[in-house]
Amino acid sequence: MTISTIPIWLDCDPGHDDAIAILLSCFHPAFKLLGISTCFGNSSPEHTDYNARSLLTAMNKINSIPIYHGAQKPWVRKELNYAPDIHGETGLDGTNLLPTPTREANNDMTYLDAMEQAILTHEGEITLISTGAMTSIATLLKLKPELIEKIKFISIMGGAFNGLGNKNVNQSAEFNIWIDPHAAQFILTNSNFASKCILCPLNLTHKAIATKEIMEEKIYPVQLRKEKLRTLFYELFLFFKKTYKDNQGFINGPPIHDPMTLYPLLQFYNYESSDVIRFKYMKMDVDIITDLKDDDAGMIFAVKEYNDPPIHDTEYEGELDENLTTRSGVTVGYDISVDYFWEQILNCLTLAQESSTIED
Repeated sequence: MTISTIPIWLDCDPGHDDAIAILLSCFHPAFKLLGISTCFGNSSPEHTDYNARSLLTAMNKINSIPIYHGAQKPWVRKELNYAPDIHGETGLDGTNLLPTPTREANNDMTYLDAMEQAILTHEGEITLISTGAMTSIATLLKLKPELIEKIKFISIMGGAFNGLGNKNVNQSAEFNIWIDPHAAQFILTNSNFASKCILCPLNLTHKAIATKEIMEEKIYPVQLRKEKLRTLFYELFLFFKKTYKDNQGFINGPPIHDPMTLYPLLQFYNYESSDVIRFKYMKMDVDIITDLKDDDAGMIFAVKEYNDPPIHDTEYEGELDENLTTRSGVTVGYDISVDYFWEQILNCLTLAQESSTIED
């Protein structure tokens, strides 16, 4: 499938790395961002809503991108779990350059109605992006499962395989799935939904490290340090670098998880050659431990792998074929061209600076 632009809906919980996902969604020429819904996750729903509107204001997109309140709490968990150890109390700690949003979130309809409208308007072409809890998208498909036939892909940042994790007693789960494992299980284990899902787990996102060289020579080179939007993102990266070093032991820099959800689409919609993007993946059936009392609560694991050998050492490079979404299993990514990943972010940052309303 080749189209001029890729229509997407972004459900997110900004979040330092969500900020980069928003940046790419707004400024990459391949994407047409139809709307944003903000959910609980990295911080409270109040903070994630404010953060998304503030970022759109900073990038001069606040009046062109609809934004709605997404899921406010998990399906079963009674407590809300946030990530102040990584993202700070506001979810976007680390800079004082974030502007006051110039408008409130849309209230003309619910996020469920807005997402449905976007799907029906771009039937068969749209991808739903999830960079926080999967609750918003799961709720939509629970209420209206017939919409899945009209969705091209669901691209998800979540999960971790082969002992890699950052939550639960045994550190075997990934945060986004752990905060609402029931919603994640509903999506990822339903055979009608799973074949549409592209999963970007920690095994993949931990390859996208914002090293000192990337931060100081590419994101924030000396000759561009008067640019306020670039300074804003650099300060967010610095905060993210410190929290990941202090709390998860990342010495070389923080992993930039959430924008990874956009890159498979560039390959799967034939926007760019697989030889350039080099997104590698496997198809597998998965399940999730949903018992909240289990020491491995929220852990995702493979039930069946459709490619051999397993994910951690395979050389299999998945190529797009016309039957990708009809083949069994979730599409699980495990490698990508990191150079291409950063090139796209840097290009979008330049475009965003040109659009920014933050005065130099």
